[in-house]
Amino acid sequence: MNKAILAVSGLITAHVLLAGTAHAADAAPSAPATAAQEAAAQDVPPAAGDIVVTALHRTSTVQTTPLSIVAISGDGLAKTGATQLNDYFRQIPNLNVTSGVAGSNRISIRGVNAAGEATVGLYYDETPVTGPAGTTQDSGAVAADLNLFDVERVEVLRGPQGTLYGASSMAGTLRVIFHKPDYDKVEAGGETQVTTTEGGSAGYFLRGMVNVPIVSDKLAVRVVGYDERKPGWIDNVTYGTQNINRSTNWGGRGIIGFKPDELTTITATLSYQKSDAPDQQGWYPSVGRYKTNSPAQLPFHTEMQLYNLKADRDLGFATLTGTASYYNYNYIRTVDFTPSVRAYANSTAQCAKAQGGTACTSDQFAAYQSAGLALLPAVGYQPAWVHSQNYEARLASNAAQMPSWLEWTVGVYYEKRNDHIDSNVISENATDGSITLPITPLVYRYVATRSRQAAGFGEVSLKPLPGLTITGGLRYYDYSKTTSGQSYITNYYTGTLAAPFSQATTTANGWLEKFNINYRITPRVMVYASASKGFRPGGANNIPGLAANLVSYKPDSLWNYEVGLKSSWLGDKLVLNGALFDIEWSNMQTSARTADGLYAFLTNAGHARIRGLEVDLTARPLHGLTLNGALGYTDAHLTQDQSSSAVLITASTGKAGDPIPNTPDLTASASASYSWALTSRLDGLVRVDGAYTGHQEGTFRPSDPYHTSYGNYATANARIGVENGQMGLYLFCNNLTDTTGAIAVSSGYGYTNLTYSIQPRTWGLNARFSL
Repeated sequence: MNKAILAVSGLITAHVLLAGTAHAADAAPSAPATAAQEAAAQDVPPAAGDIVVTALHRTSTVQTTPLSIVAISGDGLAKTGATQLNDYFRQIPNLNVTSGVAGSNRISIRGVNAAGEATVGLYYDETPVTGPAGTTQDSGAVAADLNLFDVERVEVLRGPQGTLYGASSMAGTLRVIFHKPDYDKVEAGGETQVTTTEGGSAGYFLRGMVNVPIVSDKLAVRVVGYDERKPGWIDNVTYGTQNINRSTNWGGRGIIGFKPDELTTITATLSYQKSDAPDQQGWYPSVGRYKTNSPAQLPFHTEMQLYNLKADRDLGFATLTGTASYYNYNYIRTVDFTPSVRAYANSTAQCAKAQGGTACTSDQFAAYQSAGLALLPAVGYQPAWVHSQNYEARLASNAAQMPSWLEWTVGVYYEKRNDHIDSNVISENATDGSITLPITPLVYRYVATRSRQAAGFGEVSLKPLPGLTITGGLRYYDYSKTTSGQSYITNYYTGTLAAPFSQATTTANGWLEKFNINYRITPRVMVYASASKGFRPGGANNIPGLAANLVSYKPDSLWNYEVGLKSSWLGDKLVLNGALFDIEWSNMQTSARTADGLYAFLTNAGHARIRGLEVDLTARPLHGLTLNGALGYTDAHLTQDQSSSAVLITASTGKAGDPIPNTPDLTASASASYSWALTSRLDGLVRVDGAYTGHQEGTFRPSDPYHTSYGNYATANARIGVENGQMGLYLFCNNLTDTTGAIAVSSGYGYTNLTYSIQPRTWGLNARFSL
């Protein structure tokens, strides 16, 4: 099947690239669709403020797409000051991001939150991106976070999107769509910003874009560059250092657009981004607000190179698309092992293990303890990378050439992904906690993972009656994953054991289904109902000493049942969309720990049910005034005990009725934006945004020795400025109330309540221009 898909992709790409111009004379030049054009194509008058999307692999609008979708335009992102994922996700109900060290983000939708492969598909244009699997096969914890400058829009598709987007879209899909080259005019734009954070350091960014047509209507280039310094506000009381969580982020993007004829468009994209943080992003409330006493410096580094080639060919009855992507995502992560090494160095039981099982005498224990404490501070030093190839070829029907009662999309997909991590424990410089290179490992192991996925997919929509559309979708997947690794050093101060090379392979195949029926009651009111299946592939753990029956874990899957409303009222002055859903999650993958608490691994345990709703409201009561409100609610609980013997710590074993960890029960956002004419050339703008994130549990059971809880905070931002189509100047304040909002809290062996939180009150000045 792999060879067949590659052959089909190659033939399609060759056809698109080499297609002649025999029919070009009869075709009109293609142009980006507008909301009005898309609405008209579906016999629906255009709605004010509607946004064109491509969620179904063909153009539609938010209001005409029968699923729970939110789209934020590039202009909307700019007016909220968003530069990355953490800046906008709280605006979208039932979208949540749990963050830790810089660049470490786990995205979840509707409470489908668990370790392992990502539950949300993250796409940059046509490329699905995931992080390295690491030592725990938890690739979903490291979502790539590319800069949002010169982005056309962000689409958030809630609910399983497996038939069109594959396994990583178990709970939904998040798509970032870049601006493409303009073939007709020279453009340039830029944006700069300076900030000061209360109790912290200054920050800035500088971003620019140039668009140049090389050959009118044929060849154009669009280039983006950016450099950003994010402020720090966490202090280390051990060394007296301040603002240790500052970070830098710089990169660029180049897109070449080529139209060999009026039926063909070829787009090549290169993106590069490098991010660095010199020290940890977390702090301990027991030490003080935004304070840490860690004796270790914990730098973090990420680097992303992403390449994509896409070709579209208008065949009349359908659009043929071929796309090929490759990305190389590297990171160096550090984890503080000082608490664990200190605890092991003071453990008489561990001393006995070092003596071959015999209890230590007082002199032996003193020598053992002294040798262990001399290793401090200690960190886990973990360089990792993932290399991925992705190919897709699809046909999507063109409404103008098909019967009015029929729409369809079919395609094939292939992915080959390799990743690797070196996991070391090293001693740092005791004077300042810095890393000394080259490193001398106290512990070394590696884990390598090879994944391969092939799929064929399709969706068909039938319109048997005016206003009624029935859609069915299928995806057949075939997946294999091979995990291998070896542990080289036994060290009683880290609790690690040497283990020989081992390797395990898991495979899975099957079908994903989707059913949707929607009915347009009036041109402005549509109701829909859907049932869709999502899944994640299984895999294999590579953990020294893990019992043989726990090495492999199975796929998990869910069914999402949903009813929704899309509506516009009062001459489009009021837009109200909503959805109710019920998710039945089977054989869920979960993170467990070995009996000694040292190693985390994946296993299958328990079933869960998630019920909830989301509501999006937009009102335009006056010219220039826009009000937005959004609400998301989830009731996410286990429906049976995690009775699997894999969960070895009894106190942490989830019981029926326990909430799914790291899932807020309530999310809400609201904004008010008002613009008015100041002069004949300038408008004034005032904007206020607010968001609320509800309570979250860090583990299933309150009796878990590492249990935490967090969340339950609200934030507000304000912005005032002057603008027109070519420039804007704004003064803003983020986190007006200086809320200490925890976005993740964790405890582990030797440490308690390591907290990652939102940025304190920040004042800033932002300016933009375009030519």
